[in-house]
Amino acid sequence: MRKGLILFLLAVATTVMAGEHAYLWDTEFPNYKSQIPSSDFTTGDGLFRFTSDKANGISGPQFGSDSKAGLLLRLYADNTLRIESLSGEQMLSVTFVIGGNGHYKLAHLTPSVGQMGEPYLGKDATDTFREYRLFWSGETADVTFTVGHECEYGIDCADQEKEGEPGTCMTKQIIITTADTQDIVTATNAPSAIVRKALRNGRIIILRGDKSYTLTGQEMKK
Repeated sequence: MRKGLILFLLAVATTVMAGEHAYLWDTEFPNYKSQIPSSDFTTGDGLFRFTSDKANGISGPQFGSDSKAGLLLRLYADNTLRIESLSGEQMLSVTFVIGGNGHYKLAHLTPSVGQMGEPYLGKDATDTFREYRLFWSGETADVTFTVGHECEYGIDCADQEKEGEPGTCMTKQIIITTADTQDIVTATNAPSAIVRKALRNGRIIILRGDKSYTLTGQEMKK
């Protein structure tokens, strides 16, 4: 690997250091009933603010207990969820972990910035129960997601072929990765750094030509 690329990768590795922040609602927000509105909150570490809104929906967002998945943040058709990074760090990815009843009418999410990736419609790591995931990638400190009007990925519409079912997005956990935008810009403007970064399966990778590298400079096999 050329020296210029090695230096670039070292710069990214030392300045970006993407942090992962995982919030499981069962442990993060156990006293939701005592807060009004119960579906809006700041994470316990003070890093992110979540603001939900009924918007154009019929039913409004709410927290609710699920017998299979524990506490779920329930968003219904046409509701919105805004996520703000209070530290100012740029969010690079958001993973929505769907549990329990959330599998039945899962809808597509439309972000205000960035883009959604291909959903994961499978089981958890133990291969014992459904644990769908929706993936967003971008580079912002403030993003709002709108829940689709109709079911798109859920069991009801995808497997049972029911038409016109209202969409939902019911998360048991949200995982956010962050990085310092200014450091990324500085690094990518370095001489001989004809490269670009990308997000693949929740990991930041470096693309140069037809090859992919980890942040430590190791070439990734195709």
